Amino acid sequence: MLQLICHILHIAATCTSLGGLFYSRMVLLPNMRYIPQEAREQYLNKMIKRFAYIKWAGVIVIIITGIIQWIDIYPNINIVDKSKYLIAFAIKMIGALGLFSITFLLALPNEKLKGMQQHRAFWAGVNIFCALTILIGAALMRATRNGQL
Repeated sequence: MLQLICHILHIAATCTSLGGLFYSRMVLLPNMRYIPQEAREQYLNKMIKRFAYIKWAGVIVIIITGIIQWIDIYPNINIVDKSKYLIAFAIKMIGALGLFSITFLLALPNEKLKGMQQHRAFWAGVNIFCALTILIGAALMRATRNGQL
């Protein structure tokens, strides 16, 4: 039962976090041009701050449920499939590390990161690529576990 609850929470938190990222890149940022130039940064900062609570709560849920699932699932992986499973996990973690790093750097109030923050649309696109990498890694993990690879 714990595994089912963790799986549901893990997927829900992932969907919420990645959905917010996708919305930001595909809807929010392209429509910033309709907001007067002098109000854009303030508006964007308020939007980012509001979503930050949701995003970081989701990250915490993903980390906790991911660890619980790993402890429960990995020991039961067939010894022949363990290397495939670890490769799939590595793909997922590379995407997660990229996503986390970019998100963290964009959120830091540091003058040295101003240039990066002024190109949010580009970095949001890179984050979507990282998110897709995470999903591919997760799908490969599931397929390995189910004997489909």
